[in-house]
Amino acid sequence: MTAETNGGASDGASASGTFAGLLRAGFPYEKTIGMHTSSWYPIDIALGNEGRVYCLRRGPHDVGGVIRVINWDDEELGWINRPNAEVRKLDPLRGGWAWPVGIICDPDERLIVSDEGTHTITTITREREQVREWGEHGSEPGQLDRPAHMALDGEGHLLVVDTMNHRVQRFTVEGEYIDGFGTHGSGPGELDMPWGIALDAEGCIYVGDWRNDRVQKFSPSGEPLLSIGSSGDGEGELNRPAGVAVDQHGDIYVADRGNDRVMLFDRNGRYVERFIGDATLSKSGREYIMANARTLRQREMTTLEREKRFRAPASVRIDGDRMFVADFGYNRVQVYRKEAYPLTEAEIIPELAPSLMT
Repeated sequence: MTAETNGGASDGASASGTFAGLLRAGFPYEKTIGMHTSSWYPIDIALGNEGRVYCLRRGPHDVGGVIRVINWDDEELGWINRPNAEVRKLDPLRGGWAWPVGIICDPDERLIVSDEGTHTITTITREREQVREWGEHGSEPGQLDRPAHMALDGEGHLLVVDTMNHRVQRFTVEGEYIDGFGTHGSGPGELDMPWGIALDAEGCIYVGDWRNDRVQKFSPSGEPLLSIGSSGDGEGELNRPAGVAVDQHGDIYVADRGNDRVMLFDRNGRYVERFIGDATLSKSGREYIMANARTLRQREMTTLEREKRFRAPASVRIDGDRMFVADFGYNRVQVYRKEAYPLTEAEIIPELAPSLMT
C-alpha cells in the first residue's frame, strides 16, 4: 500500500484510456480486518505504507472521532486523535473530532481529516502532532458547511466536498481558497448534499451526489461530463451514494450506503456488478470471541448469513488491485481483490451496438 492511494490522481490513477477492452476474470473476497474495538464505526479509511490502515471512527458524541490504526495482519497499532491538550489531561481518548467524515493521506503519510461538526480540516502526523487546522463556517467562497470527503489533485491541491453548500472547493493544503464548482439542484452539474470524491488518471473528478442518488463525473475544471446511476435498488441504481473510488482501469466504485452494497461501473458508466459483503471473522475478531465464553456461545446460536453482508458501507478505497470497504454498520473493513486483464485492439473486436448484445 502507498500513502498516495487515498490522495491524488493515484487514487485510481492509470492510463485507463490505453486499452480497448478488459477481460474481467473475477473479483473475489479476500479477507476481513478490524472489529469493534479497533475499527468501531469506520466512517472512512486511509491506506498508508507498510500495510497500515487508518480507520476514522465516528462517535459517540461524548468521545468524538478518533483514528484507530491497524495493519494488513490485523494487528492494532494504536490510536491518533485531534490534539486537544486540555481535554486529554482528563482522558487521553477524548477530545477528538466532533463529527468526522473523511480521511486521506498526503504523500508524506500525514493524515488529513474533515470534521463536519466543526467545519474544519485538520492535518496531523502519525505521531499525533498537528501540522495545521483551518476552516471557517459559512457559504461564501472559501468557507465550509459540513465538509465531507477530500482528494488531492495532481498539483497537490486539496479538493473538499462542501456538503451543505452543494459544491466542491479547491484549496491549497494550507487552506487558501483557489476555486470551486457546483450549485444546488438536480440538473447536470448540480449537486444535492454531495459526499464522496475521487480523481482518475486524467484528473477528472467523480462526486457522490448523495441526495440525487447518482455519481457525477466532472472535468478537472468542473465541467459536467457524465452522470451515473439513478434512484432505486436495482442494477445500476443507487440509494444515498457515499464514498467513491476509481481504479487503474478507470472502473468506478460507489459505496451504495442505503442499499448496503458497493456498486461497480466501468469507465463509461456502465453497470458491471455489485458487492454485498462476504465477511469472515477477522483475526482480531476470532481472538476476542475465543476469550469471551458468553460471546462465543451467542455466536454459536446465531444465524450467520446476515453477518457476512455489508451494513451501511460508508467508504470504498482502492490500492492497486485491492478494494477496501469501510463496513460502517459492522465495525470492520472487508477486502476484495480484482483480477482483470487489459486487452489491445488486436485482441478484441470493436464495441457492439446494444441490439447485438443479446
